[in-house]
Amino acid sequence: MPRNQDPIRKITTMAGEIKYRFVIDMGKRPDGGRDQRCFTFTKYQEARAERAKIIAARQSKTLIKPAKATFDELAQQWLDSRHDVREVTRLGYEYVLKSVRTELGHLKVQDLSRTHIERLIKTLRQRGLSHRSIVYALGTIKQVLAYGVSTSLLATNVAASVKAPRRAHSDSKPKAVWDPQELLRFRAVADQDDWAAAWRLTLCGLRRSEVLGLKWDAVDLVNGEVVVQAGRVLLDGHRTATDDPKSSASRRTVPVEDIQPGTIALLRALKARQAADKLRVGVAYIESGYVLVNLIGEPVRPEAYSDRFAVLCRHAEVPEVGLHDVRHTLATIMHRAGLAPSDAAALLGHTVAVHLATYVTPTQKGARAAASGLGAAISEAM
Repeated sequence: MPRNQDPIRKITTMAGEIKYRFVIDMGKRPDGGRDQRCFTFTKYQEARAERAKIIAARQSKTLIKPAKATFDELAQQWLDSRHDVREVTRLGYEYVLKSVRTELGHLKVQDLSRTHIERLIKTLRQRGLSHRSIVYALGTIKQVLAYGVSTSLLATNVAASVKAPRRAHSDSKPKAVWDPQELLRFRAVADQDDWAAAWRLTLCGLRRSEVLGLKWDAVDLVNGEVVVQAGRVLLDGHRTATDDPKSSASRRTVPVEDIQPGTIALLRALKARQAADKLRVGVAYIESGYVLVNLIGEPVRPEAYSDRFAVLCRHAEVPEVGLHDVRHTLATIMHRAGLAPSDAAALLGHTVAVHLATYVTPTQKGARAAASGLGAAISEAM
């Protein structure tokens, strides 16, 4: 091509530097007009290669127009688009993205590379974040960048193939669970508490959110069942919200009287006490409809429920496990009793895969029992 017909022009800047510039049609603007962009390079070969790349991408309809959007802006757009998740889930995304946006937010999202993501993961690791938190952060970054691809802002998701670091030994904290005797010892003490009926629900496998989100219209005092159809969660340290259960598997009917005989009697006593509180308080009483409320009818706060659980553990002189670990306890007891994993998972409101991979907890006592069983089986074969 004659030099005077070359679309790449040689220019001299005011500083006397030689540059190579071309203008090219990138497609249509939102208003329907031509979207022409100007590109400038220090080397002629670089300008020529970039122009050829743009033309090829335009012909194959894979052209990504240059944009100044930063990672911070894309992350906010993604968060604003997440109308498909519960508010507590969205707040979780916001929280995990805070440190990510601090490190990467100022960068143009089209300039991000795999190296940026890997350096960020290394930085988070050095700051002492747990393996679980790093996995969650990386997963969220991948979702943000996938959204950028879906909106044609990005050509590829540079984080798609980035792996989280291997779990270190220090990340693997053994899960503490009760044996059946410890569970019964806790129940004996908890039955004397004002919230005895609620503790029975916890001992039947309901999550904290499910206990605190349970309303009286979901309690069948005749058939001894409760229907899990909502969860009440702490949002941002202050507000709470009642929403759908955590998953479709969480929506279930739990025969609490079959699991913990005497639970319905405690629920009846609680309901009678609340009726008495309402008469005493009068018009100031709050008709919330929740099963667990304070003296004026206000629903109990989630953190208060967890704090009281820890106090009862100490009074019962049982290992001070986390409130959610009671579900692990029940899963492990059912597994050792030989109950079908599918049935146990349905009772606790999660999938079989989660039940076996997460909830059935290995313990040293269980390993010793397995060793005895294995030894006995070998002896019988001799």
